[in-house]
Amino acid sequence: MTSNKLRKTVSKMALALALVMVVTACSGNSKNPSPSPSAAPSPTSSSEGNEGKTEGGALPIVADKLTLDTWVVSDGNFRGQDYNEKNSFAKMEGLTNININWIQGSGADGVEAFNLLMAGGQIPDLVVYGNMVTEAPKYGQQGAFAELTPYIEQHAPNFKKILDNNPELRKLLTTADGEIYHFPQLNLNEYNLVQMYPQIRQDWLEKLKLEEPKTIDDWYAVLKAFKEGDPNGNGIADEIPYVAVNLQHIIRTFGPAFNTDWEFYVDNGKVKFAPYEPEYKELLQWLNKLYSEGLLDQNYLVDTDFKFLTEKVTTDRAGAWAGWSGSYMRSFTDLMEGHSTFNLVGTEPPVGPNGEQRFGFHAWPLGTVGIAISAKSKHIEEAVKWLDFQYSEEGIMLNNFGEEGVSYEMVDGYPTFTDAVFNNPDGLNSTQSLLSYTIGGGSWATVADERYLEQYDMEAAIEAKQKVGKYINFDKAFPPITLTTEQNDKISSLLADIRTYRDEFANGFVMGNRSFDEYDRFVQQLKQMKVEEIIAVYQEAYNNYLGK
Repeated sequence: MTSNKLRKTVSKMALALALVMVVTACSGNSKNPSPSPSAAPSPTSSSEGNEGKTEGGALPIVADKLTLDTWVVSDGNFRGQDYNEKNSFAKMEGLTNININWIQGSGADGVEAFNLLMAGGQIPDLVVYGNMVTEAPKYGQQGAFAELTPYIEQHAPNFKKILDNNPELRKLLTTADGEIYHFPQLNLNEYNLVQMYPQIRQDWLEKLKLEEPKTIDDWYAVLKAFKEGDPNGNGIADEIPYVAVNLQHIIRTFGPAFNTDWEFYVDNGKVKFAPYEPEYKELLQWLNKLYSEGLLDQNYLVDTDFKFLTEKVTTDRAGAWAGWSGSYMRSFTDLMEGHSTFNLVGTEPPVGPNGEQRFGFHAWPLGTVGIAISAKSKHIEEAVKWLDFQYSEEGIMLNNFGEEGVSYEMVDGYPTFTDAVFNNPDGLNSTQSLLSYTIGGGSWATVADERYLEQYDMEAAIEAKQKVGKYINFDKAFPPITLTTEQNDKISSLLADIRTYRDEFANGFVMGNRSFDEYDRFVQQLKQMKVEEIIAVYQEAYNNYLGK
């Protein structure tokens, strides 16, 4: 069901990357064969006598030590007192002679911290952010971030070659004004496009003699059985059939089955805003049924921190959720190691009432994470060269696997994590231990290497990704494209108000605080708030993207 054009593009990206890197195919002796249909691309090996070079220039980048101030939000990827404690960044400094002075963002969450930074106007040399795919173009067009296109042409040979070999990727990255404003995280292999996916307690299914749910009706029946059948066996009706940390995750799991989505999506080339379409009401009515019968986490609106979900899983009360392979499936399995039956499997996206089946949690080849450079930085050229290093052989390896001999070893040409990661002597789980050594390819401006995920993922996760990957439909999803300054100015405040209004009413409908008798008024209010003008702007942007 995936768009043939983009599916072929992803395959071509993986092949084109091999032109930048020497391909070391996964050895047949490896305990982790690639589940991906394409060969596993590996970074270029430096030729003998040429060690320490990046394509187009020698290391170190500067002769005299240079410090670049770099802003980053403290989040789950932060371990210790400083990112420089990670082996990968310490090694990187030695190779490039560029020191990173990390500035930790402060605020209630990452969004607030980023907004505070940009509002203050004192922008450091580099800014790392999880939604740079949207924010970099906006602030770049306002003059806050540097225009990078000419610098990439002259000083970023590794990154430039990737773009030259992948025109579809360049098309996604280039903004409406023809510029590039950030260095992105790249998913150049189909396996890396699968992100969160539905996960369910297989041992609970087996205990209650149930099959893995396939349809929306199956999901209702299974969750009801989890609620009433005492699958954890403690004699108490304390099971929470489906747990979540926000409504967005819930809707992205079940919404596509109702031919709707969280926000913007595309239907036969027409951009739609989900809450403004009738299918959205049908979805919310179904979710309200789950909530009213206690099948959906009653505290999803307040227990938004991951620690609450972890507590529900590790106390043997949670039956199903949507989550990542590592921080969810593997970490929960590690934490429940002493449980006699705990077993998780991933499920296909559910089939809806009209046969619709689509996977709602997927990445694009252009990831959302990225790094922008301040337009006022005195070291733009050096910053570009340092960022280009992230796409070189050594940069990709450091960012995905850490330092060779410490967190991984090359085994038959395959970068294999050591016991420091999977049997950490300090008792850290695999997620925590890996992030003690490196940033992780999926959270940085680099190429995400699928060999990192292949061995980090459990066998059940690999199977789950294979299940859901075929239901990615890029033609339905709204791409990560940018708006012009004029378009942003026209709709930004309108959209912010609509999102606030949407959140209030959608949660109210699901939780039963608002009657569905009010739904027509809800839609009418969206119209009065000029949602149709916003949709028209997104349609214009989408048409321009198709015409690039």
